[in-house]
Amino acid sequence: MILVATLFILSLSATPQTFGYSTAITSYRTLVWEIDAVPTEPFLMYWSDGGNWLAENDTHFTFGIQSLDDDIVGTLNLGNVSVLANDTEIAKDLTLGVWGTHTEWWPGLIVEVTSPAVLELNETAYAAAERVAGNYLNGSMTSRFDNVTIGETVHQCIVFDYEQDPPGNQVTHLAYSLTTGILIEANTTFTFGTPYELAFTFMDFVEPVDLTVDVGGFITFAGIAGGALVAIVIVVYVKTGRSK
Repeated sequence: MILVATLFILSLSATPQTFGYSTAITSYRTLVWEIDAVPTEPFLMYWSDGGNWLAENDTHFTFGIQSLDDDIVGTLNLGNVSVLANDTEIAKDLTLGVWGTHTEWWPGLIVEVTSPAVLELNETAYAAAERVAGNYLNGSMTSRFDNVTIGETVHQCIVFDYEQDPPGNQVTHLAYSLTTGILIEANTTFTFGTPYELAFTFMDFVEPVDLTVDVGGFITFAGIAGGALVAIVIVVYVKTGRSK
């Protein structure tokens, strides 16, 4: 009951649109994150078909939104890879979630911000880590509402922390803005096979370039310019005529 009430209060600051995404999430808008830690070896982006990716610390990666639907599709630019994929495929490739045997949880880079959507996000997280027979990703999952400060900006977030039970060793921390739905802070690691670590923080939006033409303004400008040109021609003609 407390969780529901808190979600209702926090959701007042979030303006949802189609499919429950914040109005901050629009087509052709690009999101930018700063990379804090990356694997030292290439990792295959199998689900998005992006190939082997490799990036460097203290660089940026971007996600340019192309379309909004039940899942968000966009272009991910990460290190040496640029690939068009949906958010779930990216979440699987970057281990931004929990691959529960009975319930998978892949929130990815952007989540919906309505109260029902956040409640479902929370319930699915716990279900993915549930200690039940056959779930090889069982472990401890905690969630909380917290303020996450990045630079001088304070984000109201829902924060998830997951730690897989031995012999597994995945540890994942994800913090999502309750206003925009953007993944504000992430740190996910595992050492099954080649050690993997990916940590990053949200930086900013890059607005789409407005290529629309102000037809009225263009016609007005063209009219003024044309009139000025005619005036110049007339003046030149008159002066030339008089000089004769």
